[in-house]
Amino acid sequence: MDINVRGLMSLPAQQRYRLLADRLNAYRLWAYEDLFPSAFADAVDIIYTRGEQHVDAQRFVDHTFINLITRPGDLVALCRRIPAEHLRLAVVEAYVRHPLVPRDVLAAMGASGEVYRELPPGGWAEVPMLLHASARLNAEPTRRFELHELVPFGTVHDRPCARSVLHSALEADQLTDQARAAVLSPGGAEIPAPAFHGGQRAQVVVNERNRTPHCDSVRDKVWHYRDQQWYFFLRDDSGRKISKRYSAADLQARCF
Repeated sequence: MDINVRGLMSLPAQQRYRLLADRLNAYRLWAYEDLFPSAFADAVDIIYTRGEQHVDAQRFVDHTFINLITRPGDLVALCRRIPAEHLRLAVVEAYVRHPLVPRDVLAAMGASGEVYRELPPGGWAEVPMLLHASARLNAEPTRRFELHELVPFGTVHDRPCARSVLHSALEADQLTDQARAAVLSPGGAEIPAPAFHGGQRAQVVVNERNRTPHCDSVRDKVWHYRDQQWYFFLRDDSGRKISKRYSAADLQARCF
């Protein structure tokens, strides 16, 4: 099987995707992290960049979207190995708008820092943002949410979608008093993208607030209404939660 799988990329495109249109073959190739992204990127290029009608390549892409990508990290890992940014963006745009992609995966994308950190920016953010917020509001209809709980990566990724989400929460009386005031303010709730995301390693820098440099993982982030900035909470390598909050100025992404 190794010879057959590794020989796929040397086959003409027509023959290659005739084989990969079979789910079993696509699943076998998925196990080869060095080969699958190349075959997939070529199929995406054929369909979305060159606009060719290629039934077998489309079946291969569809099977990948519907059955092989089962969590946001799968999509991120796949895109990470596609070298051309325009192809990565084409993959993400097509994925989030595919009618048969599991909605729970898309909703999870809206809460994943890895997604917003690793994937190229684009209009695709609307779908996971909307599904994440809707899932939270529907799951806890009697709870009042802070803004960062509904738009954890800010409003700048898709302002119209963020406004729609927040006004829906406002009308359903599912916002805290501070969140409600921010949404009703003359400028509306304008929240920039956070500088750091959950799970990201961050170095605490020495300044007037911090005397000891150390490198930890971001465990949470909150939007501060009065200060109009994000604050971050860390967890050390032993798993202990650090209670002190840090602004973006207190941290840098590179750990030494």
